[in-house]
Amino acid sequence: MSTPVETHPDWSHVPDHARHVFLCTGPRCTQRGALQLWKTLRRHLLAHDRIEKPGGVLLTRTHCQFPCNLGPIVTVYPDRCWYGVHSNADVQRLVEVHLVGGEVVEDLLIKERP
Repeated sequence: MSTPVETHPDWSHVPDHARHVFLCTGPRCTQRGALQLWKTLRRHLLAHDRIEKPGGVLLTRTHCQFPCNLGPIVTVYPDRCWYGVHSNADVQRLVEVHLVGGEVVEDLLIKERP
């Protein structure tokens, strides 16, 4: 018999958002500082009032996204951008330029958009 799972009405719908951002917290990205960068990413999105609201960002931690050697990896959808972020400054620029300003951060991009 399984344990009952807590429920809440808000957990039955997808939060309003314009972009879905995934930060890899797999083992190699974690060794490269992904957990600290997660805190920075969340803090900057909150400072810009961009978390889970219309026009904002749905933020999700993932396991390995590959390519590990270029991580920590952040992917942004529907924009289909893959970024390698290595510092709090990279994360802050990603938030301000792409997630707030709507422009791709070319020097952090690790995969061309199709």
